[in-house]
Amino acid sequence: MKHLIWLISGLLLSASPLIAAPAASDADIPDALKHMVKAPEIDFANLRDPFASYLARVATSRRAALLEKQKIMANRKRDPLEAFDLDVLRLVAVFSMGGERVAMIEDAANKGYIVRQGNYVGKNNGKIDKIDDNTVYFTEQVFNPAGDIVNHQVTLTMKELNE
Repeated sequence: MKHLIWLISGLLLSASPLIAAPAASDADIPDALKHMVKAPEIDFANLRDPFASYLARVATSRRAALLEKQKIMANRKRDPLEAFDLDVLRLVAVFSMGGERVAMIEDAANKGYIVRQGNYVGKNNGKIDKIDDNTVYFTEQVFNPAGDIVNHQVTLTMKELNE
């Protein structure tokens, strides 16, 4: 019987129409409430996860910036040595051709490539800055531990034949 009474009273309360309160005008609002500060709007789409690593988020944004720069550079003609990491390349010879110093670099399959100053080499946008008697100097773009893109100096030195 108690359940029936609860059920009927619940139905009656839910079936009764809600009475709408009249809209309050500025005259009806007390003076203390007129000066209340509204909370700022929250952009939930771009809200940072408080449990995610800050360094991971910064590295991801920097990596996106580097990929954007690489996409812009993709419009130029790619050099064949840009498909290799610098650690698999080997400097074989440095010589002078037409008044400028050039170098011969071999890949892991012992295929030789002639490179000049200004050529791109390696996967990290390594650009040849200078060619010495037995060394090629590159500048490539890498991430430092803070997630920033920095220019990193790399050298490729000719090995002795007797080694």
